[in-house]
Amino acid sequence: MRFGLLGPLTAQNAAGPLVIGGTKVRTLLGILLLKRGQVVSSDELKAALWGTDLPATASSSLHNHVTRLRRTLGPEGAVRLRSVPPGYVLDVDRGALDSDRHEELLGTARSARLREDWETVREACATALGLWRGSPLADLPALGHGVPYGPGLQALDEARLVALEWRCEADLRLGRYDGLAAELYALTEQHPLREGFHRHLMVALHRTDRQAEALAVFHRLRRILADELGVSPGRAVQEALADILRGDDEPASPKPPAPAPVSAASGKPAGDGAAAAPAQLPPVSRYFSGRRAELARLDALLEEARGHAGTGPIVVSGPGGVGKTTLAVHWAHRVRADFPDGQLHLNLRGFAPDGSAVTPDSALRSLLEGLGVPRARIPAAQEARTALYRTLTDGRRYLILLDNARDAAHVRPLLTGSATSLTVVTSRDQLLGLVAVEDAQPVALDVLSPEEARELLTARVGQARVAADPHAVDEAVELAARLPLALAVVGARAAVTPTLSLTRLVERLRRARGLDAFTGSDAWSDVRAVLSWSYETLSTDAARLFRLLAVHPGPGITVPVAGSLSALPGPRAHALLTELAEANLVTEGADGRYAFHDLLRSYAVELGEEVDSGPSRRTALRRVTEHYLHTAQRGALLMDPQLPPADLPPKAGRGVGPEPLADIGEAREWFTGEHAALVQTVVRAGASGLDLACWQLAYVLKTYLSWGGHWADGATVQTAALAAAERMDDPTARARAHRSLAAALRWTARDPEAGTHLRRALDLFTAEGDLLGQADVHLDLAGRYERQERAEEALRHNALALGLFRERGDRSGEAKALNNVGYFQALLGNHAEALAMCDAARLVFEELGDRRSLGLTWDSLGVVHHETGDLERAAHCFRVSAEGLREVGAPFHEAVSLDHLGDVEWAAGRPEDAREAWRQAWELLDALRHDDAEAVLLKLRR
Repeated sequence: MRFGLLGPLTAQNAAGPLVIGGTKVRTLLGILLLKRGQVVSSDELKAALWGTDLPATASSSLHNHVTRLRRTLGPEGAVRLRSVPPGYVLDVDRGALDSDRHEELLGTARSARLREDWETVREACATALGLWRGSPLADLPALGHGVPYGPGLQALDEARLVALEWRCEADLRLGRYDGLAAELYALTEQHPLREGFHRHLMVALHRTDRQAEALAVFHRLRRILADELGVSPGRAVQEALADILRGDDEPASPKPPAPAPVSAASGKPAGDGAAAAPAQLPPVSRYFSGRRAELARLDALLEEARGHAGTGPIVVSGPGGVGKTTLAVHWAHRVRADFPDGQLHLNLRGFAPDGSAVTPDSALRSLLEGLGVPRARIPAAQEARTALYRTLTDGRRYLILLDNARDAAHVRPLLTGSATSLTVVTSRDQLLGLVAVEDAQPVALDVLSPEEARELLTARVGQARVAADPHAVDEAVELAARLPLALAVVGARAAVTPTLSLTRLVERLRRARGLDAFTGSDAWSDVRAVLSWSYETLSTDAARLFRLLAVHPGPGITVPVAGSLSALPGPRAHALLTELAEANLVTEGADGRYAFHDLLRSYAVELGEEVDSGPSRRTALRRVTEHYLHTAQRGALLMDPQLPPADLPPKAGRGVGPEPLADIGEAREWFTGEHAALVQTVVRAGASGLDLACWQLAYVLKTYLSWGGHWADGATVQTAALAAAERMDDPTARARAHRSLAAALRWTARDPEAGTHLRRALDLFTAEGDLLGQADVHLDLAGRYERQERAEEALRHNALALGLFRERGDRSGEAKALNNVGYFQALLGNHAEALAMCDAARLVFEELGDRRSLGLTWDSLGVVHHETGDLERAAHCFRVSAEGLREVGAPFHEAVSLDHLGDVEWAAGRPEDAREAWRQAWELLDALRHDDAEAVLLKLRR
């Protein structure tokens, strides 16, 4: 599939163009393309589609829009548009967007421009400009406003202007003046602050013997810049003016001869015999790969600086070993031609293991020496050095790369005061002070994407070895946590043992303990050592929290959970997480969760085992388990008010602060966000001997996991709970665990095992005299027999359950049994009795506020009406059922009701409505990987 962003939104597949109907569906696709490969939350999408005035049906309407988009995109698009909590992601291949081709062509033009291959520059830029059909996403103007999408669209537009500037420059170099001045006059009117167009216009007019007009263009630009920005035209325009005044017909080269160094006394050229302009950049890594988004961000910042008379420093930050210096050096070499006065580089050693950080005083001396100032002329005081440094760089175009800064104070004295020079800083710290005060532009690095990591490792070990062991490469990438330094170590080991297969190398990595697999020959190539330099800068409390994070199962942790983990108040935990994030030892996600990659986790585990006692780590696990247990119980009772609660203490233990969930919506959101952590916490609690907490947490998770169709995770959780119950020798706990495990297994192709567990649960409940437990098992057995199409057996067990619930006076259980009996009576043809039973159950559930059971009962009523031929009433019941089940988060049963709705619509002669219902049902079942998806898909193909 291919998509167009460079104009009105377009889409096409192998068969041709696709018609994307409806503004909201087009907006949805536009957002997903702008954020391709990223999960866009449902909340963000709803805000984009409806603003702050959300309709009550926003969630279901969003679901419907996604469904329509999938239908429009066809089978391939439906696979690529995935539902991933907390929203949706559209997987789009590199090269599938017209903006990808535009970026590729600009890269070709950039390289050709450095070679002064002007024919290639012109051809590449003209081809790139030919891709444009109007403003980016011109038919979706609402996306151009506001923070989420405006900058992305502005970056696309900026790329177009760069292509225009370079094409005009190539025309000038090639002597193609026909019509060029008229085009440039129009461009300077449209972009009055863009100096490049004015410069090209001046040169074009001068070369066609229109010097007076050329000078008028300069004076107009100078007046506009003074009025709007309070600055003068930049050096490139000034040089063009000088050429005109000298009568020089040849436009200045983009790579002019390097100017002489400047005098420390006057700030003017030092005279004949002076050294060449500084060119201090370190060599480019031959293995650099990936980082396309970050390179595009850096390019956009440079173009913005050109168009707006400079920019603040650029801060490239990220954890140790993530490739900050490699990226900065690579990019600096790409753009060095834009800084003809020279390039300075200084390693500030802010996180050096021996504490030998370069002081600002020493750094300024090195920078001044790089500018040609004799050592004897360098002032002694730091303030004087800073003043001289800023004087010498004022009005000139230098690129200054300050590598490995410790903090903002380390860098401030080294910033130029010039809008024409650019300073790039790399640091493990986020340098928030520079961002806040000096208007620095942040470029944050994380580990590589899987594709980029594979590219890097392939570059290091060679395509032939990768082709011989492709799966080994993928495993090596994951073992290295996609951290560039770790991948470099793996590549180096492969290089020095060329006869060793990658499979064998990966086996050695797998056998190594933690970070032992990624030790290098010196501190700079040893992942453990590199990470330690960041850890050693932390405060005592932040270091403790970093170690404790290894106790939490991940993948991310929220502030409230971190507070319970560390037994600290929420605000204090937040402050410590912020400290860790600023040190790039954790990353804060858009959902407010803090996470670190697997190698940082391994490092935290090592430190915890070295520094903290076993009992203290176990206590931390107990606290986080209690946090989840008390919060999950609250959420489960909000979802199912009829659920018998676990026998918990009224208050959580000391240092534990459960989260106050207000309603079912908050409960579902919390369960979804903590899903992975909850499952693993149950497993860890059981493995650590916290048997009661393990069993209780599994018990209160059953509602969410079962309703949401998370049966595989349910089986994992309940298996751990059953083992814990066995160790506790608690018959009731064992019975409930057997029943819960059976409920998960019946949906995971392990139905025979489910039957065994149900029978064991029934025996245990019977031995304990637990009538409600027996009744619940009979309901489960009835559901199992329904799946086997044994209606009479199912009816018998439902009748047994009904009698037991009535004996105990359990109205909710009685209503569930009544609904089930009514459903099977309908299947057996006893429609009047079925309708009476299901309607009686409906009234009870409405009174009790049991929304899920009410949704299931509406489905049963729909079945009864369908059996009697009342198709309109049946369709109404199924719609009410599906909507209610969607609201409580029960996707499997929602799919069942939608499937039933499709059957009714088909029978009523409405095939399009039927296919829409079946399509929604299929999407839900396919997402759950449920066997019933295939049967629904067959209906869709009618």
